[in-house]
Amino acid sequence: MSSLALQRPDDSFNPKQNLRSGEILNSYENTMLELLESLLGSQYRCFTQISLELICHRRENHRLSKEDWQMLVSSRVDIAVIDRTLGTDRQAKLVLECQSHFHDQLATQARDRRKAKFLSAVGVPLIYVRYIDNDSRFYRFYTPNGSQEVVYNLVTQEGWQEVASWLRSQITEHQ
Repeated sequence: MSSLALQRPDDSFNPKQNLRSGEILNSYENTMLELLESLLGSQYRCFTQISLELICHRRENHRLSKEDWQMLVSSRVDIAVIDRTLGTDRQAKLVLECQSHFHDQLATQARDRRKAKFLSAVGVPLIYVRYIDNDSRFYRFYTPNGSQEVVYNLVTQEGWQEVASWLRSQITEHQ
């Protein structure tokens, strides 16, 4: 008999006691998901926590460095947007990353820059969004290099049309 057959199940693990239902989407991402769906309308569909590897698909017979491969398989994007119009491909048209104070850390910034390079290489625009310090009513949508930005007020919806137009232009410029 194998040693596996002789082992007894671990009675100390009780799923009912040791597990609880977890959130699949944090409140920040949920707010941005709802906002994006409102801004972009029914032509686009949003998905959360998509693997970077699915968006930046490696070409057959192309080898990656160990670091690049690890980045692709271990990273996710907060929100990926696809065009849902009949007859369009199912590739990401836009990626939105929700930035927090965690992204102020140097290691996280380096990882964000690498992720931006991957997305740029496959022609998928990346937009960061971050609430403005000391006033979480305002959200700043901006490009990774900070050259373009639009501010939106979640309460008064001031800037809604500007953000909607800008996001749509990001999608169409990269098609």
